[in-house]
Amino acid sequence: MLRRYERRLLDEIERHLNAEDPAFARKINDVRPLTRFRAWLSARRALGITSAGLAVLCLFLGDGAGFFATGALAGALLLLDGWKLQTE
Repeated sequence: MLRRYERRLLDEIERHLNAEDPAFARKINDVRPLTRFRAWLSARRALGITSAGLAVLCLFLGDGAGFFATGALAGALLLLDGWKLQTE
């Protein structure tokens, strides 16, 4: 998170950019959905989504233990995505 002073500076820079070159500012602000998805996707989220897919596959194939194991792994990976380990 940025400090209030830094946010004000960035807002001021953005206003100057919009005033001086609106076409360039519009080009920078337009973000494609695929680019936004790539920024959202982390390794942990990708593993969680893959595990969830495997859990559904195990469910359709009739393997109950595999379903619960991969489902629990997917849930843990997706729920704990925001956690960070700090070492000192």
